Amino acid sequence: MSEQDINEFCQKGGKILSFVSDEKYYAFEIKDVTDIIGLLPVTRLPKTPKFIKGVINLRGKAVPVIDLRLRLGLPEGEYDNRSSTIVIEVGSNQAGIICDKVLDVEDILPQQTAVSPVKNSLVKCFINANNKNISLLDPDILVRTNR
Repeated sequence: MSEQDINEFCQKGGKILSFVSDEKYYAFEIKDVTDIIGLLPVTRLPKTPKFIKGVINLRGKAVPVIDLRLRLGLPEGEYDNRSSTIVIEVGSNQAGIICDKVLDVEDILPQQTAVSPVKNSLVKCFINANNKNISLLDPDILVRTNR
């Protein structure tokens, strides 16, 4: 994601999908989300980072699955019946992101955003909406394994 794309969301706002992991609020721009599904059986892959749980079969396509808690350096958590996999599109590929609970699609106004002061961060910007502080995640950086 280019700096221009990040600034565009902060300048214009838009729709997000908000969710929770480790009692913290996160979001993706809705344009990056293709599916929200329950937890599916995961096939573990050898020699991958711990945060990559493996791959799932999504309509005949192998989609890598990332545990958001582990990707963010948080402790591993227990999944329950509210846990979900958010499938995001990154370029021409997809990735599943496991979260504790999906919340809602929300409209965000520019005045509710603040650009992250850290360049090339997992967080594109910060959002203050409905009494929640939400970190808007950058899907391009989130799925990189060399970080």
